[in-house]
Amino acid sequence: MSIRILFADDEQGVRDTVSLHLQLEGFEVATANNGIEAIVRLEKEPFDLVLLDIDMPNLNGIGVLRYIRTHQIHVKPIMLTGADDPHAVQECAKLGAVDYLPRPYNFHELRDSIARVIGNVVSTERGEDSP
Repeated sequence: MSIRILFADDEQGVRDTVSLHLQLEGFEVATANNGIEAIVRLEKEPFDLVLLDIDMPNLNGIGVLRYIRTHQIHVKPIMLTGADDPHAVQECAKLGAVDYLPRPYNFHELRDSIARVIGNVVSTERGEDSP
């Protein structure tokens, strides 16, 4: 089973680097350079996970998270941000984010977060309860 990840970040270098690392780990990765593009992709394609940068132009990651929740899109969101904002952390959790990683994060932290979520995705697909 291939896990599909959508990575939304407005920084091209970050998208390229993280996408490459994820692909080397065996994930299928698509990218979006802002929140609007992320929503368009989420509406057209199935994804297991979405990695959302909070600080993006046009529509930020929290706006995308709200859209995911209100439109009942079945995807597990992990939030990524360079801002240290406790209010944003609470808002993301309230809106259904399954994890929140502040920058600078390293790839091992991101991979560990994805692994925890994947366990939940695989258990859900098998009809098992999440831990």
